[in-house]
Order: sequence, then C-alpha cells, then structure tokens
Amino acid sequence: MDKFAEMTVFLCVAEEGSFSAAGRKLSRSPSAVSKIIARIEERLQVRLFDRIAGSIRLTQEGQTFRAGAQRVADTLEEVENSIAADGSDVAGVLHVHTSLTFAKYQLVPLLPGFLKKYPKLGMKFIIGTDRGNFMDRGIDVAIHSGPPSELSLVGKPLFLRNWVIAAAPAYLREYGMPVLPADLLAHRCLNFTVRTHWNAWKFLEGDRLQTINIRGNVGADQGELLRSMALEGVGVVRLAEFHIGADIQAGRLVRLLADYQPAATDMMYALYPPGRVPAPRVKIFLDFLQEHFAGRAYTRPLVEAPRP
Repeated sequence: MDKFAEMTVFLCVAEEGSFSAAGRKLSRSPSAVSKIIARIEERLQVRLFDRIAGSIRLTQEGQTFRAGAQRVADTLEEVENSIAADGSDVAGVLHVHTSLTFAKYQLVPLLPGFLKKYPKLGMKFIIGTDRGNFMDRGIDVAIHSGPPSELSLVGKPLFLRNWVIAAAPAYLREYGMPVLPADLLAHRCLNFTVRTHWNAWKFLEGDRLQTINIRGNVGADQGELLRSMALEGVGVVRLAEFHIGADIQAGRLVRLLADYQPAATDMMYALYPPGRVPAPRVKIFLDFLQEHFAGRAYTRPLVEAPRP
C-alpha cells in the first residue's frame, strides 16, 4: 500500500473515531486498519493514537499529522475538481461548526438548493458556540459572530446580526411592560450561560450608548431554549432578529424598547483555514453563503404586535 492510501486510512480513523467504524467505511477488517496505522507509526517513530479502554484518541503528534494529511487530501481534491466546468462534481464531506440557532433558522432552509446544486457533496454539522482551533477538529467552515481571534483562521463577513428584546403577552400582563432600559433590572430576564458577554444589553439613550448587565434567575446555553422559555412567559429575552422576528410578527412575542435599540454592529463571519486557495468544498460553500447573504443586514423594522 502506498503512503497516500495509508494516509487515507489514517484520516478515516481520525474522522470515525475507531478502527471498527473506519473498517466498515473502507470495507476492511478492524485488524487490517489497525495494522496500517501501526505501520505508519513505525515509519514515523511516533504514536498517532492513544489506545485507552477500547477507545482511541489522537495524540498531539497525531493531531499534527492529521492537519498535514488533510491539507494533502484537500490539495488532491482541489486538483481533481478543478477540471469540472461548473463545480457540480465537487465531492467529499463538508464539516460546518455553528450554533443551533444559526443552523436551524439560517442554514437548514438553504440546504435543499445547495445540495441540489452539488449532489455529490455531503455535509456534517457540529453544533456549539465554542471557539478554538477548528483545524485540529477537522472542521472546514465555522460560522460565528465576531472576527477570528484565532491566528489559524480567516474570516469572511456575512451580515450584521440585529438583536431584539421581547417578552410574551402573558408575561407583560402579569409583570408590566418596561418603559425605560433601566426598568429591566426589576424584570425577570433570561440569560446565556455561555459567551456571557451576550448578557450585556446595549441601549442608545439620546446620543449615549448605555450597557446594562442583565441579571436573571434562569439561563441556558442555547438561544433556542431561551426562546421557548420566553414564549411560555418565563421572562424577557434578547435574541437575534432572525431567531424571533417571526414570533414578534405573529404576536407570540412583543418587541420591547425598540426606540432605544442601537444600530447593528454584530457581524457574522464564516471562518475557515488560511491558504492560497480553499479546498473546493469550502470555496463553493463560502461562495454560496456570500451570494445568499450579500447586502443583507437584519435591521429592518419589525411589525409591532398589539400591546397586551
């Protein structure tokens, strides 16, 4: 077996997380896969995987080898796909890391058209709001707010995310409607328990930008759960307009303090590994996102629901 074939087996093991799963995918026995990995380790004189209680985990050297092997595989894929006239033959699996909210409300509606255009491409979503070295985790594109703080990533701006504050009519009937931003300090507000800078709610009073660090007795690490709690009348919530805009327009939530809302400054970025030319599967996805979100900013006026 040549080195490229061995590298392909290694990448499959790293992706699947076990010799057995990789063997099934490659139509090889687990022992055959294990022998190939052992042969690579012997040649490199390093251990690529730790074997612990029937499971395997990449060592630091294994992570380095995976990053390099993936670049080699991506380069070959790029060369092979460069002969396709329209890119429709792009194949492989695209790994996307983003939040549940963005995936559900922004990406899922786009998938039928995207996958119809690229029928040979597969996709895997890794859901979370954590940041880090995505390359070591085999992620092709991450979509999050804010420019990349990681030196290993390049950021492509997509659109400005607008935040809105809202509560259910039932909550407002029981606890009253806040008239001024400071009134929120006496209300039950729903907080994030991750990326807690999102709990600093910003308001524009005159020409002065004011930040209120919201306190609340109920929180969650997912915006979708905060939305569900707001709909049930648990408290006041601050979420992205693309997340709860439909609830406001339908009257399920009432928008609050709209006159004090500052202009959107929270840019959403597509983050990906640097390189002269992105892998084809990455390039077509970035181009697709750019085409869809070009010129969009979620700052349009929402239809105000009737007051409770």
